Amino acid sequence: MKYIVLLMTLVLTGLTVQAQQQPNYLFYQQNMSILNPAYSGSQGEYLAMNYSTAWSGVANAPRSTTMVYNTGIRNNASWGFSFLSDRVYIENQGIVSVDYSYQVQLGTSTFLHLGIKGGALYNALDIEGLNRITNEPNAALSAVNNYMNPLLGVGAYLESEHVFFGISAPSVLNTKRYKEVNGIAVTATDRPNFYMTTGARLDLGTQIQFEPSLIYRFVSGAPNLVTAFANFNFNDQVTVGTGISNNNYIAGLILFTGLERLDIGYGYEMGQRGSSVALRSNSHELMIKYKLD
Repeated sequence: MKYIVLLMTLVLTGLTVQAQQQPNYLFYQQNMSILNPAYSGSQGEYLAMNYSTAWSGVANAPRSTTMVYNTGIRNNASWGFSFLSDRVYIENQGIVSVDYSYQVQLGTSTFLHLGIKGGALYNALDIEGLNRITNEPNAALSAVNNYMNPLLGVGAYLESEHVFFGISAPSVLNTKRYKEVNGIAVTATDRPNFYMTTGARLDLGTQIQFEPSLIYRFVSGAPNLVTAFANFNFNDQVTVGTGISNNNYIAGLILFTGLERLDIGYGYEMGQRGSSVALRSNSHELMIKYKLD
């Protein structure tokens, strides 16, 4: 769909490029630092990587790669590194950032984390990858260039023994870039994404916990997204669960946490039958987390 829109703009005298929304995650808690800098350090020192592909079987379909590193908490402070690459057809956009979080103890097992994120948001377009009808020079294509904008994000994360709640904006800057080439104006806007996350851990017995959670995303000019998860944790060894979104997608996931330092998760998402989703091909997500302390 994105390349169809791009080709249609070639007949116009001005081009407007709106930034993509950040990708959705089934393992969003393991990728929380991408969304909320306050999360850094709250789960100790670790390195996590996530890879997801959407619309399996569709050429040049969306694919997302993330890498997160968090230190442990020292003197109530911690920091981390976040990287995101989100590819769709000829477009590759993402973020590179450093996260800082400060912890405040509110009770015996209740902590408030306040975080800030700083870095850059980039967008790269491989114009040479377009399947063009003709190779004749086109001024409109020449006007579409790669760009990089500053990134500043904030967040808060509250956790206790059985409940967590977070609010964040990974980038609060409504940055806009303008360029004019041969009378053709091009603008690119990076709009803030706002997130709310919450969840609980409820004992169903000595070895089983029910872990419901929810993630809500708001971005101006796009539909709000809400995804609810119902996970069951078996003796902190294996977690299985399901999720449902208001965009008519359902998902299932399994997470192995019984290994000494390694967590491995796999998720599968598909559109519901009979829904209005245009592309209901399945999506896959793989998560690997290595605990360093």
